[in-house]
Amino acid sequence: MRNHILTLLAFAACTFSSAAQNASVTVVPETGFTGRGNRCETLLDMEIASDEACSLRSISLSLEGSADLNDMEMIYVFFNSDNGDRIELGKARPSHKDIVFRLRKPFPEITGNAAVQVCADISGDAVEGNRIKASIRSVKTDKGSYVPAAVENPGREILLARVRLYAPGDHGSRNWRIPAICCLGDGSLLAVNDKRKFNEGDLPADIDIVASRSTDGGLTWSEPVDIAVGQGYKKGFGDPALAVTEDGEIICAFVGGNGLWASTPEDPQRSYISRSTDGGKSWSQPEDITSIIYGPEADNPQCRKYRSSFFGSGNGITLRHGEHAGRIMFVAAMYPAQYLNNHAVYSDDGGKTWHVSDVAFEGGDEAKVVELSDGRILMSIRRSGERGYSISCDGGETWSGQGLWPEINTNACNGDMIRYSSTDDGKGYNLLLHSIPNDRERRNVSIFRSYDEGQSWVSPKTICPGNSVYSSLTVLNDGTIGIYVEENPGEEGCSLWFMNFSLDWLTRP
Repeated sequence: MRNHILTLLAFAACTFSSAAQNASVTVVPETGFTGRGNRCETLLDMEIASDEACSLRSISLSLEGSADLNDMEMIYVFFNSDNGDRIELGKARPSHKDIVFRLRKPFPEITGNAAVQVCADISGDAVEGNRIKASIRSVKTDKGSYVPAAVENPGREILLARVRLYAPGDHGSRNWRIPAICCLGDGSLLAVNDKRKFNEGDLPADIDIVASRSTDGGLTWSEPVDIAVGQGYKKGFGDPALAVTEDGEIICAFVGGNGLWASTPEDPQRSYISRSTDGGKSWSQPEDITSIIYGPEADNPQCRKYRSSFFGSGNGITLRHGEHAGRIMFVAAMYPAQYLNNHAVYSDDGGKTWHVSDVAFEGGDEAKVVELSDGRILMSIRRSGERGYSISCDGGETWSGQGLWPEINTNACNGDMIRYSSTDDGKGYNLLLHSIPNDRERRNVSIFRSYDEGQSWVSPKTICPGNSVYSSLTVLNDGTIGIYVEENPGEEGCSLWFMNFSLDWLTRP
């Protein structure tokens, strides 16, 4: 499914000999992002409809509107036959903005409708932010020529990378959801997510949690590695969150069992952690830490009243400042309360033992935390409408200053919040990034920026213009930014995409 589609019909009445032939051309430009090095990326789809059988002889194509022809290595034209075959009609290096594909025998036959697709290979050194664009000047058959009317087509904008990790049906799974991503000390990337094998639903469905690695900045990814494998209904796992300890160990926190709303004191939803000491190539068996987090034996007496808890998927943090440096922290949402209450879940010994903070936000949901330059902790909380926040001055143990951000007025959805730069690291400014659907519906995932440590947020930039939901952010070792995001929820389910872009691109108007 396309990220953002402009569908326009262009009808051209053509005269062949002495008889008027009714014909039409439907042009559908592809306008979503593309990435450096991508192969055979769709630029447009075209349907040719004729009320008389004819054969296709040539297609005249224009690349006018492309910023730089060197951004493309090759242009292809494909014909999709009635029996489902995809036939390459021709290819050409884009050395000129006008290209004519003259076809050879046997000519493709049009018996009613014919589907044609124009695609391009993107150069490995294509210019980030440039656009590539194709339009049809004319289509010639043995009966005459079709000239479609001009259609609005902004083209496809180039990012440093845009790679799909998972689509519905991959690895035998019906759905893929709940992204989490982090950059490791050696520069490799680790992406973790739910493998929702049989349906798109949350727990208690049978769900696995899997991890993939990239050692080339996200251009290619490993096959999935199991972190936790579901064993049936009420025996699955989900909602992973990641943190990297001071010594480089990776901790993945997640939940399992019968789900948030069906959880009972007798059969509670479980909370787990799993560890990797080899960069995500292998993982320890899930360790159940439920009794510490909530229920009658909980570490915090406030949490003994709850009957369910789950981690906000995406990023956790490891603190860097002050007496709590090295503290690992995730955020849990617990129930019953007014909707859900948020608590920080933290460890001071590398994840061997865990503790739970006082209530950080009442009536919240999935949440993220980031360490501010002065050592305070800022929590961002999912809500419908204005996004919530809370602040801790003691390493996340107690919280105050519960408030709302009017600049982030969005759908009730999970997003991510990370630090991009800090004056503590010798940078010229402090910068936080926040990804979230910038819409009251689950679409238009965008990235907000804060230059004042989360007091205000500015200039949201769209990264997923169409239907899009959860996302997770990371900063690569080269200073570029990565996002792992769900796109295209609907009948066919979500696909999980990795995109990479520079701060310069993010801050351009």
